[in-house]
Amino acid sequence: MQILNDFLREKECWCKNLQKSSDFYAKANKKRFEVKESTGTIHVLSFRLLNKHIQFLYPKLSNLEKTIKHGMMPIPFEVYVCSMVFFSIIAGIIGLISGVVIALSIDIQPVAFSFLLPIIACAGMAQVTFFILQMLPQISVKNRASRLVDELPHFIGYMATLATSGLSLEGIFKAISSEDADEEIVKDSKFITRNIDVLGMDLVTAINDLIKRSPPGPYTDLLEGAIITVQSGGDLKEYFIATGKVQLEEKKMSLKRSTDSLGIMAEMYTILLIVFPLMAVIMLSIMSIMSPNLGGFDLMTLLNLMTYVMVPFFGFLLLFMMDSMVPKR
Repeated sequence: MQILNDFLREKECWCKNLQKSSDFYAKANKKRFEVKESTGTIHVLSFRLLNKHIQFLYPKLSNLEKTIKHGMMPIPFEVYVCSMVFFSIIAGIIGLISGVVIALSIDIQPVAFSFLLPIIACAGMAQVTFFILQMLPQISVKNRASRLVDELPHFIGYMATLATSGLSLEGIFKAISSEDADEEIVKDSKFITRNIDVLGMDLVTAINDLIKRSPPGPYTDLLEGAIITVQSGGDLKEYFIATGKVQLEEKKMSLKRSTDSLGIMAEMYTILLIVFPLMAVIMLSIMSIMSPNLGGFDLMTLLNLMTYVMVPFFGFLLLFMMDSMVPKR
């Protein structure tokens, strides 16, 4: 009897813990769903409103579909096109209202232009918005490609180490996917693991799916070579080691080119921020003896413009260019 009572108490405690766990996961899933829904509500709304009316645009923007896939953007092609048109319409309405307000508040000559201004502003805002949204996936692809190139030499060594320990190619991707990092290759490994474990794909199909969603370059070449090595029964360790040596050499050449470019930037820094201001101050000081004005501007005004506008602008421009040249890792 005592054993039965103990068993019933353990069962009751186990049921309570199970109920708490299920409630916790239900709340977590509900919260995750709410976040996704809140971030994509406007895209879903635009798709529902415009999908039937703009289907003629889909064949004309077929290249955009490939770009969205290569950038691994978490949005379907049709939804993104509907969002582009929706935001362009909103921008056109804002431009139309702004043009009407400007035309009514300012006396524009000739009068015909004041009537055309709202139409021009509407069309201009809509076209600019559509063009910017069309360019965003290409920017995403370029950023993804540059991150993959930076990460590839480091992760190839990690893959070679895992292959040396006896892991298969599937095990290598699963080991990388377990890493708690925000690297692109880690995300891609999670994508392959999801395709295998959740969608039931085999390893080759899952990797080919990732290749279709990645920009062409050394990363896709690595994945294709890994598939060929597995199918032909080759040694993954030797393949990753050989590929890693090639990538390290390319990384060294890239760093050398970056160093040469930084040398050129140092010369530009010396010219624009040291030599040019000194020469300008000397020239303007000498010219002030002969004439207080230059081209209708006071010489003190020109000195202030050079000191507080031109020199900071050139400094910011050089910093931006150097930041884009220096590798991030």
